[in-house]
Amino acid sequence: MSPKPVDENFASIESVSLQFLPRQHEAPGWQLEKDPIVIPGNRLRDYLDQDAATFARYEAIDMTAGTYTGTNGYGFATVEIFRFPDFVKSFGAYSVHKEGPVKFLDIANEAFVAKHSIHLWRGPFYVRVTGGANADALPSLLRLTSFVADRMPAAPAKPAVFNFFSTNYRVPNSERYSADAALGQRFLANSFQVSFNVDGAPVTGVIVPSANQATAARLLDLYRTLYVRNGKLMDPIPNLGEDNFTAEDKFMGRTVAFRIDRLLIAFNGFNERQKIIDLATATDQRILGTIRKQLVTADKNAENGDNGNTSTVPAWMQNKH
Repeated sequence: MSPKPVDENFASIESVSLQFLPRQHEAPGWQLEKDPIVIPGNRLRDYLDQDAATFARYEAIDMTAGTYTGTNGYGFATVEIFRFPDFVKSFGAYSVHKEGPVKFLDIANEAFVAKHSIHLWRGPFYVRVTGGANADALPSLLRLTSFVADRMPAAPAKPAVFNFFSTNYRVPNSERYSADAALGQRFLANSFQVSFNVDGAPVTGVIVPSANQATAARLLDLYRTLYVRNGKLMDPIPNLGEDNFTAEDKFMGRTVAFRIDRLLIAFNGFNERQKIIDLATATDQRILGTIRKQLVTADKNAENGDNGNTSTVPAWMQNKH
């Protein structure tokens, strides 16, 4: 979506993101039209339309933008760098744009091409490069995006929570973090989501971290009640998590959901029940192999103040270099 005209002098505001934008003729094939602008997160509505609400939900700190003219006849391009408090929130804002047919690129940490745009996630930054409708401009837009990426510091890989999901049938680059909802339910907000392709049929996997075990148990009960009211419960799975249920509904599909400590994990699809159970069981084993030690360490760090960690992301969710 085209940005709104900006009346206020946002060119006078500073941001660390400014260092990543090419100036004048620095990027081959592109010329900076005018001074870049920096818009504070609470003023994004002055620049964006409904997109502003999305960035607000992920707590964008600011947005830095530069407008460029192609020197090789490729029209124009806008480079927008959205900055967030941590890499999980930036990944969330980036990942919700992975809609429709996209082509992933070999640019760290993850990037893809959509219609007339290139999207890049790197640590606490989400970069969106938008170009004109000239189909021949894509290679030049890719060079512009790579120029920006090369100026950005190395960053952690995807949030460690994704490592808990089974790798069987997993769709590459399907990982998302949603501040809004999962499986159509708003009470499953702040969730990590992965898509699976099981013999041609889709399954969605969800992990919702909670502050404590009681909150995770309450979320599992809410999800169970949804199926009690609309579908039917089936036999629980022996030795799956600390609590679990399986259910089915003709509209919502089949689900297997369980809790381990402060995590709610759910799988949903219209596949045969056993295949969904297999994904849940494999994920359960991956979590049990790692999470106990991580959670105990996180609790000890919390008790000790963990003064050396300034990230807003819990220690057991972080990926290290």
